[in-house]
Amino acid sequence: MKYHDGSVAKLGDIVIIPIHLGPKEGRIVMLGDTYEHLDLDADFVSWVKKEKIIDATQVAVQWIGENPLAHNDPRYAPVGDIMFTALDEDVVQREKEA
Repeated sequence: MKYHDGSVAKLGDIVIIPIHLGPKEGRIVMLGDTYEHLDLDADFVSWVKKEKIIDATQVAVQWIGENPLAHNDPRYAPVGDIMFTALDEDVVQREKEA
């Protein structure tokens, strides 16, 4: 998988994702093209594959720190800590620390 700029996306990469609250960081925990993942629960991985939740152009990202989309509103479904997203021009890899 590759980022929009052509660089290779890898498991464990920290990415910055723009959301309505501003840019938030997450870690790539699954690659959609291979289903390779970082020690995710076997039932979760099975569900992702069976229901075709992720496709070859997407990654699964686990939020770092507090989930910026979490809520306590009973009118809406709960939000998990993993988000599926395409590696488009808005999702960028955080610069590695020197």
